[in-house]
Amino acid sequence: MCILKKFLLFTAELSILFFGFIFSAGLTAFLHDTGYRFPLLTFLVAFALVSLSFVLFRKNTGRWTTEADAAAWMKYRRWERSHPQGAKYRRLLRSLLWVPSLCAVFVLLFLPVASHFVYGGHQVAHYRMSTPWNWLLIEDVGYIEGRAFFSEEGASRYGFTPIWFNHRIPSVAAFYSSDPKDDSGWHRPEAERDAGKSTHVAVREFQLGMIRMTCYEYRHVYDVQGPFSGVSEPTGLLESLCATKANGVDHNLRASFFGYPEDLPLFYKVLDSATPEN
Repeated sequence: MCILKKFLLFTAELSILFFGFIFSAGLTAFLHDTGYRFPLLTFLVAFALVSLSFVLFRKNTGRWTTEADAAAWMKYRRWERSHPQGAKYRRLLRSLLWVPSLCAVFVLLFLPVASHFVYGGHQVAHYRMSTPWNWLLIEDVGYIEGRAFFSEEGASRYGFTPIWFNHRIPSVAAFYSSDPKDDSGWHRPEAERDAGKSTHVAVREFQLGMIRMTCYEYRHVYDVQGPFSGVSEPTGLLESLCATKANGVDHNLRASFFGYPEDLPLFYKVLDSATPEN
């Protein structure tokens, strides 16, 4: 009976806040539609009254809740004294219940493999590619665009998220897919090349099923002064811009890389594994 009453009180408290918020938002929207000049003030006043009702409700029911909790705690303490061995195992079981949650938090924070399960291993729509498990994937809702952060240094080589336990920023790869008739590619500004910010290094080509992809590599040259040189704009970075040539049948794929030279071969290896989906 005590547990049922607690559940009903919790339901009532939650209902006061939920329906009070709905009422406040609905009243605000109605007054806004009628041309009222201060809809935000209306919402604040209405929700303040709802909050006051919640506090008064808790005040009226708080005494019973406190007494019930105190009685339950005293009953548990008496059971602990009479059953010390059972209380020990119960505390151990209660501690073990936290293990799955701690493992989930560890995976989400430190292991990029979680992002592969979230996105089902697809890096971008209409193409399949073999993406390493130590790549941190971030994709949009429609899988038209996908990004990956990775590094071949530090703890990332052993499967950890590249932003942890690493003395450098991770490299980033981006992938975009478009319709078969869309012949859009990358465009390097002539002014940027003329200003000496990047230099053309090499050209690479890949065969993705029946469609061919061309990659243009650029080496970035920065002239950074001050204590943050080599951190915000580290020297020796490479950029590779890749795009397929539209054939009117397969979806086009664009890919880009920006990061350290030692990470670039892995980016090309992923591109080489890409195949259009039927």
